[in-house]
Amino acid sequence: MTHDRMAIAGGLTLAEAESVVASTSEGWTFRAHRKIYYPYFWFHLRYTTRTLLGNSSVRLSCLVDTRTGLTSTTDPFELERVDVNAGAVLGSRLAEDDALRIAHRYGAHAVLHKRKALVVPDVTVLERGLVHKPFWIVDGRKRRQSSFRVLVDGVTGAFHVLRH
Repeated sequence: MTHDRMAIAGGLTLAEAESVVASTSEGWTFRAHRKIYYPYFWFHLRYTTRTLLGNSSVRLSCLVDTRTGLTSTTDPFELERVDVNAGAVLGSRLAEDDALRIAHRYGAHAVLHKRKALVVPDVTVLERGLVHKPFWIVDGRKRRQSSFRVLVDGVTGAFHVLRH
């Protein structure tokens, strides 16, 4: 069964995911065997506050990890509608309203400290939604040695060792 999802546009193909890891590990054989979609709540927010130099308005885009609650700001990205096998989509553990509170707190902290604001900023939600980021699971093997598994970001190509 497949589902229609909004995903952060990621152009990394299976071969490119394998190549990214292979470029750092000579002599190993790599095989990307699964593409997964990790859920985030995305919020595009505008903060307005008074500073020492007058009124200030800042736009901020935040991704809140729906499984851990970790939050980060993000550069602009494109979204695409993808048809995904249900087994390739990780489930959310966080409600959208809870994620919005986390994003507000995170963004307000950033604005207060970066803009030297005098009061807590007013926030306006410009856009929001559940988005999924593509990742590849890649296995590495070398003759007569143990194997390892890597998670490759399908947008940036960055990777993280899951087990070795």
